[in-house]
Amino acid sequence: MIPRLQPAQCMWRKLMVAALLHLGSIQVCFAITAEHRTLYVSPSATGTRDGTSWDNAGSLDMLSLFISRVGAGGTILLRADAGPYRTERQISIRSGGSPNAPVTIAGANISGTPARALIEGNRSEPWTVGSNPGSEAFRLESGANYLRFESLTFQNQGNGCFRVSSDVQGLELQDIDARNVRRFFENGPGTADKIASVTGLTIRRVTVRGYSKGAIRLSGNSSDIIIEDVMGDSERQDGDDFAIGVALQGSVKNVLLRRVTMMNSQDTTHGYWNGDGFATERHVSGVRFEDTVAAGSTDGGYDIKSSETILMRTRAEDNMRNYRIWGNVKVVDCISRDPNKRGGNGKQNHFWVAKDARVEISGCRIEGGDARTIAFQIESKGEVIVRDSEISIGPDARMSLIETGGSLDSRGIQ
Repeated sequence: MIPRLQPAQCMWRKLMVAALLHLGSIQVCFAITAEHRTLYVSPSATGTRDGTSWDNAGSLDMLSLFISRVGAGGTILLRADAGPYRTERQISIRSGGSPNAPVTIAGANISGTPARALIEGNRSEPWTVGSNPGSEAFRLESGANYLRFESLTFQNQGNGCFRVSSDVQGLELQDIDARNVRRFFENGPGTADKIASVTGLTIRRVTVRGYSKGAIRLSGNSSDIIIEDVMGDSERQDGDDFAIGVALQGSVKNVLLRRVTMMNSQDTTHGYWNGDGFATERHVSGVRFEDTVAAGSTDGGYDIKSSETILMRTRAEDNMRNYRIWGNVKVVDCISRDPNKRGGNGKQNHFWVAKDARVEISGCRIEGGDARTIAFQIESKGEVIVRDSEISIGPDARMSLIETGGSLDSRGIQ
């Protein structure tokens, strides 16, 4: 005869069973987490497609899911030695890591050593006006925080190999190449009544060859930005209505650009030929350029409207206006060499200074320029102060063109 349990004993047994089941589930969860801190992606998904090994690799469009699965501090490897990843529309990402524990997405060969995975889009190559502009590659939406992308190559992509469409933070992009893109990095929600901002962005060791709109654009309330060891060359892609190598817009603040080179931005679609190496807008603040280069653009090398802005050891050459300054700016230990107007309206200058702007120039070398060159063109009420600087322009070049109320203090010219 089986003895009957009293109600209290039944309750005790239920609690014990529930506790054991709970402990078992925790052990299973820990086991899964520890085992799958790295997940795998291949151009062609294989096996179970759950990403637990190269033999069971997932596909690129599963990236957001895999990021949520590996969790903070985890890694996702994109196989680089099995052909390109082909994309025709954006891949949206809505999950991320945590502070001090980003999720890393990196190219690697089958042995796990770093190698650049190729992500190829459908942008026309070569691109011309009216041909396919391409689509975005990765769109970072709400939740895509604390991500690190590295060891990648993008080719034939549209308005953003990376596009931030919602507020995100803690994004790192490094050791990446891009070829034939509308933009490498785009920051914007795509609707006029909203903004999207990125806080804590680092872009380093990136090369962009062939762009029609730009290498990097930042907007909204983006802040705390480091861009270093980056090179962009538009290769004179023309006709996409205003090309800018690095554009800072909206209320962007606290930006450091170090060892960044932007070349050959070109736009001949209007009477005034646009195309700048670097451009900052009026509500942007706290920008510092260090050891940067702007060369070969059809308008400004540096087109600076921002406040609290310093240019240290910058170089500008072969642009129509090497330095185009609209606000209060300090330029220290710079080089300005051989401005070159390729076409359109406007004059060819080493320095062009807008109405009410004030520029302090010190320790600079201003060199070269043919008969079309004006070293300092200063609009009404603009002010230029030059200290401890060397100027050696061509014999037929003009030292200054100053509008009524403008001023040039050149006592520091050697």
